[in-house]
Amino acid sequence: MFFPRRWLIWSGFLLASCVSAHAQVTAAAGIAPGHTPDKLRVVPRVPGLSTLFDGLNAGITYSGVYTSTEGWYSVTTPAVNYTFSRRFSADASASIYFNRPELNTDPATAQQHPLVDGGTNAGDTLIGFHAFFEPGSLQDTITASMTAPTGDRSKGFGTGQVTYDFSNHLERYFGQFGLMLDVGAGNSSGLFNDLVFKDYNSVGGLAHFESGLIYWLPRRTYIEAVVYEQLPLGSQTIYEIVPHGHRDDVRSRGANFIAADDDGGGEGGGGGGGNDPPPTPQPVKVSPVSEDNGFTIFAGVPLNKYIVLSGYYNHSIRQSFDTVSMGLTYVVRGTSRKKLSMIDKALREAEGASQK
Repeated sequence: MFFPRRWLIWSGFLLASCVSAHAQVTAAAGIAPGHTPDKLRVVPRVPGLSTLFDGLNAGITYSGVYTSTEGWYSVTTPAVNYTFSRRFSADASASIYFNRPELNTDPATAQQHPLVDGGTNAGDTLIGFHAFFEPGSLQDTITASMTAPTGDRSKGFGTGQVTYDFSNHLERYFGQFGLMLDVGAGNSSGLFNDLVFKDYNSVGGLAHFESGLIYWLPRRTYIEAVVYEQLPLGSQTIYEIVPHGHRDDVRSRGANFIAADDDGGGEGGGGGGGNDPPPTPQPVKVSPVSEDNGFTIFAGVPLNKYIVLSGYYNHSIRQSFDTVSMGLTYVVRGTSRKKLSMIDKALREAEGASQK
């Protein structure tokens, strides 16, 4: 399997170096992650976008992504979050993909170049509503989410329709060490494990489960490792960027691709020996294709008050692909006009002191 092992090792070394550097900073006394109103990942693709501060918060992430089925591309994800109170918040985010390879359907060049440069494409817009509770020693976040069909479904960037999902996320901490469990159901794979950029999207009933470990280091640096299962409950409509039947061919050719405006030597258009426009790929109806399971390792490192370095490695056992991502997030936090609790005041004072 073609995979950038040297890049993966470098990424891991960079994250480990940042984590080690932050681990040498003394944490604020008496403030354990398990007792803060901060959530681990309210907007997974924009790490650091927090609900700690009331009102409007915003952030944008730029990531470099490598998948074993497509190769390299980059993604920008802007997001906004509004925290109504300590318990309730809402957010919206949308990813824009740059130079993401897609299947070459032109028979004149497909043999030599199975992928073409997809140019710039928008994905579906994700909208989430969250309710946070603390029953005993647990942190419980209930989320209802949906998508607006802003992505091109013929290219696998969206489903072409509104989709929905409901999940219940539990965390239990023992000092700096935490356990997490996430259970939910919906009608699209695009709303589950959306931290990971996948090369397909599906519509159809499914259940999903996620369980893992979280370890918090000083200054809100954390490492998370989870295993997941996505289980279809019926027939699925699959929208794929690289269909399963072409993945082995793409891998054997090293995921090489040509620019979107390269017609392989022809004149393009309708004359001069050019080729007709390639047909639009159609979705495939089948039940088990959207089943997915595997594991994800993620790390987030706040570099300062506004910038977060993050990265992850994901291996899908069922779908047989690997994904590596490294990105930077810039976050603009709102300010609260409401009366702060003692713990909120302590957290803000600790964050301010850590920046000096």
